[in-house]
Amino acid sequence: MMPIEFPIAHVSVFVSNILLVLAWLAYSFLVWRSLRRWAVEEDRVFDLTFYSTIFALFTARLGFVVTHLNLFIGKSLLLIPALWIAPGLSWLGALVGGLATLIVLCRRYKVRLGLVLDSLPVALPLPIIIGETAALMSGLEIGKRTALPWAIRFVGFAGGRHPVELYEMMALVLLSTLMVKLTTIAAAKKWAYGIVGVWFFFLYSVFMFALEFLKESTVYWGGLTANQWILIGIFAECIGVLYVRGGGRESIRPITHAVHSFIAEKGKIFYATVSKRHTR
Repeated sequence: MMPIEFPIAHVSVFVSNILLVLAWLAYSFLVWRSLRRWAVEEDRVFDLTFYSTIFALFTARLGFVVTHLNLFIGKSLLLIPALWIAPGLSWLGALVGGLATLIVLCRRYKVRLGLVLDSLPVALPLPIIIGETAALMSGLEIGKRTALPWAIRFVGFAGGRHPVELYEMMALVLLSTLMVKLTTIAAAKKWAYGIVGVWFFFLYSVFMFALEFLKESTVYWGGLTANQWILIGIFAECIGVLYVRGGGRESIRPITHAVHSFIAEKGKIFYATVSKRHTR
């Protein structure tokens, strides 16, 4: 599959690049609509979207460079920002960088982080699907070889390949359906703000981790791809947040208190015993 392009005023504009811009516009609009529904000021919505996008682009490029060092080692450092010469961005790098920026900015601007997190299950699936369409058209992600009837072929790669982008699109449609159900449950049970958003990233990391096994990759760390290790980190962070925000910390507090008291009591007895021996 070759990249699709068409000429405009003697300039070749890649359709995939247009789709990426469209994905960002869709994300910005959906975030704005979700946060305005919760009465977040428009200036704050703009700041959150603008600065998180800028930093996400930086971490997206950094993530690509780190996971493809063979393309940059021994060459000029100017090659790193030169996307037109050595193109490549890491979606998961952008996701982690964007989320980190949102967390920092929410604290600075005193915007409730839970509201921002709950807006992302609404704002992200469609832009990601548009981005996956761009990746499919550009051949950015190559699936492993398969003889399945829906296999697709890419220029420069032998045999039919898993259409992993289509798999990810279907996973996102399923995930969006689950989020609608979870949102209804959250409203009925009065979950804390942000829990639905954390569940989105929890399930997203599980789905994408499984689909990574169907992709061709040249970067493996300890038997797993670089993306899988990032997804494990997202998964672990979600588990921690769900545990704390879901009341797990409160439920285990009596146990930790009992353990602490037991250790303190035994320590006092041991100290008293040792002190008597020294006085003798």
